[in-house]
Amino acid sequence: MSNSPPSELVIEGQYYSGGSSLREDALLRSSGALLELITASQRRTLTWQELTISPRVGNTPRYLHLPEDGVFETTDNDLVDALGRRSASGRWGRLLHRLEHNLGLILVAAVVTLAVTAGAFVYGVPWTAKAVAHALPDSIAEQVGATTLASLDSTWLEPTTLPEQRQQALRAHFAPLLEPVSGQRLNVQFRDSPAIGANALALPDGTLIFTDDLVALAQHDDELLSILAHEVGHVAHRHGMQGMVQSSLTFWLIVMMTGDLSAFSDTTVVLPAVLMSLSYSRDMERQADDYALETLQLRGIDPAHFANIMARLSAQAESSAADTGDDSDDRWAALEDLLSSHPGTSERIRRFREAAH
Repeated sequence: MSNSPPSELVIEGQYYSGGSSLREDALLRSSGALLELITASQRRTLTWQELTISPRVGNTPRYLHLPEDGVFETTDNDLVDALGRRSASGRWGRLLHRLEHNLGLILVAAVVTLAVTAGAFVYGVPWTAKAVAHALPDSIAEQVGATTLASLDSTWLEPTTLPEQRQQALRAHFAPLLEPVSGQRLNVQFRDSPAIGANALALPDGTLIFTDDLVALAQHDDELLSILAHEVGHVAHRHGMQGMVQSSLTFWLIVMMTGDLSAFSDTTVVLPAVLMSLSYSRDMERQADDYALETLQLRGIDPAHFANIMARLSAQAESSAADTGDDSDDRWAALEDLLSSHPGTSERIRRFREAAH
């Protein structure tokens, strides 16, 4: 190479023809407007348009792609960079190489990546889930609701012990709020559930479940009506379907980021996803509270009924924790509130009590 003119570049490497896996020692020579590939079996002239230079990644071998699937491989990165400076196709490679070695740009890229990822989880996933949930046909919600109810009946729920007369009286009291919403018919079901205790559930198909313990806890039927208004809010906003879609999107985003399904079982990966999903649920609960408060006010029902039964539920939960000997301090209580899928109970009670004035 020492005999080559100053303007000439000669790069040593191996040539793969593309027609077989055999390789030959080769030279790639650049002189003026032409390129020349020289091997023991051939000597051919190439144009710059026929040459594609791979980007530089550290000091790994470079690949120069030639016509007819031919590839010229070399470890002489410096000469390839010099060749790239003569070729328009090498500009992107040089840019990529500079970016890879610029610490400032690497830090900026890391910050942008984190911001985009956070934005996808905080804003992108909820927005997409909401759009998909409202676009899905009602038949999907009905199928999901029926499957969910069957699963609950076989695990956590038992047949109600409420007398038939009491069930009919409550359904009659609930009737004004049971008009179809968001294309879903509303249907109240009563179940006993020692495992769940005093609670109410809204399924995607408009099935609203009240447990016997919740009915027993109420001191006025309007308290149960206020809980019903909250659960109807979930159906009106299609929260059941939205939550299902959201969970799926969150799962697949993490799988795409990690590239491994088994990574989802790693607590370092799962915990952020769980916290994100709970945050979404808190937003949904606030929307359902908004719906309930507006409904109660429009129908002239005192919002204090909701605050009263929520306060009783909160006291019951605290009593249950005390019975188990739980002496956690306020820091653990704060963590419990963070991990709760509902907004803080005291916040909700205060809001409805203020609305009652």
